[in-house]
Amino acid sequence: MSVARRGGDEAPVVSARVRCLVVVVWALLLGHFVATFLWAAPGSLTGRADDKPASRADTGALSAYMTPVFAQNWSVFAPSPLRVEYALRVRGVYPRADGGLTPGPWIDATAVELRALTGRPLPGASERPARRLASDTRAAYLALPEEARVVVLRSPTDAPAPERAPPEPWPALRASLLDAGAAPGVVDDYLARDRALAAYATQVLRAGHVADGPASGSGVVASLAYVQARIVRHGVAPYGARERPEPAGLIIGARPPHVVTGQDDAAFHGTWDALDGSAAAGGRAG
Repeated sequence: MSVARRGGDEAPVVSARVRCLVVVVWALLLGHFVATFLWAAPGSLTGRADDKPASRADTGALSAYMTPVFAQNWSVFAPSPLRVEYALRVRGVYPRADGGLTPGPWIDATAVELRALTGRPLPGASERPARRLASDTRAAYLALPEEARVVVLRSPTDAPAPERAPPEPWPALRASLLDAGAAPGVVDDYLARDRALAAYATQVLRAGHVADGPASGSGVVASLAYVQARIVRHGVAPYGARERPEPAGLIIGARPPHVVTGQDDAAFHGTWDALDGSAAAGGRAG
């Protein structure tokens, strides 16, 4: 940056490189604000048919930019403040010697995440995936017609032999949902979340050291056969009320353990142990 003299005064002369940098920064900020508005604004402002914020099914490029770091929701603000909280619980299902199945205990993944993040001034949205996954899956489930909802709630009744272990169930599940009258786009939107639930539950069960079944004496003869997720929707207490409404649960049908290509089990295991340790410490302190 040089200095020019004008009538005895010294005025800074900004170089072309600095000007270009300022323009780029302002352009990026403007683009970010526009993307945030399009993502969070209700349909009445953006021209969408409904009055809901944008979803991943609506826009691909916008979703890739906004999630998971910049995701916003119109319901954070008045006149539509948040009225419910979501929690995700997972469990394993294990084969018994008599050919039946034994469910393991429910693990509250959301509680582990939230208690570990308590007291942090700037927690990231990417650090609480269980609550977001629960909310998104329930919304995708409710978008299905009633006959299709029954399909996704079904679970196997018998434990499969190792040589008869089912392959990925989602292609067959997709066909069943289409036969039940669901639209292809709605089906694909739901199945993406259903698959994510199975993958997340598989990781939690492995990281929580409960993939080998319940305690001895239950008749379990092999390790994890299925994983299952339960979505809990808990309304906040109405204004002036002392107690919250009873929570409502949605139990998705059991799925085979699922591992996503490129998934880093070691990294998830280490992160989960750290979160679980923080949650345990918080519980002891309380």
